Amino acid sequence: MRNAPLLLAALVAALSATTACAQHLFKCTNDKGQTTYSDRACEQAPRPAPPAPPAAKPAAAPAAKASAPSAAATAAGKAQPATPPAAPPVTQLTPAVVEAVLQRALELADRSDYRAQCALAAPDLSFKLTDHSSSPAGNHSGGRAEICALQRQSAQAMQEGGLRSASRMNKPDIRVAADGTQATAKYESRAAISVEGQHALTMQCTREEVLGLYSGAVLYKRVTAVCRPVG
Repeated sequence: MRNAPLLLAALVAALSATTACAQHLFKCTNDKGQTTYSDRACEQAPRPAPPAPPAAKPAAAPAAKASAPSAAATAAGKAQPATPPAAPPVTQLTPAVVEAVLQRALELADRSDYRAQCALAAPDLSFKLTDHSSSPAGNHSGGRAEICALQRQSAQAMQEGGLRSASRMNKPDIRVAADGTQATAKYESRAAISVEGQHALTMQCTREEVLGLYSGAVLYKRVTAVCRPVG
């Protein structure tokens, strides 16, 4: 949907920071034998004895043969959902449209959907990201090709490291140009990173992003973000 809240760079800063986190997290065991995750090397601690193997379960009786589906169920299974109508193009940016874009961006970041992110980059996009999750700080900059590559690498690091993120943002300061074709948004976001359901760390990003209209689509054209671990 061309006029649905489109996004891009807001999530990239969080993803680039998450990539560093994926490479530097340590899986440890505390003095109670509980598994923990940290960006610091593990301290030596006694590990509990492995649990006893579970008792063998009796063999289950063979399942009864499923009955053939009814004609009504077969017909319902073959039915195809109706294709939703195409949405009209965006003709003017508003603070509400831009804020929806930013929120959608965080959702894409949490899903690591790098293909959708790349598709939302304007042809003339430029970005600069500073990542303070490592020392010295990492710096990333470039255009559309570079940001798409960074998004792909970040998504792969998330998947390989078994990481999950849950993001939120504060109320953005949005300024729309008089002609409604461009907007600038300034705000902060936080991404809580977890591994196997356990919180590992939180990344906070300060962002400034410029969005524009491109043939009825809302795309990101300029991005500046600074991210650091907090808490």
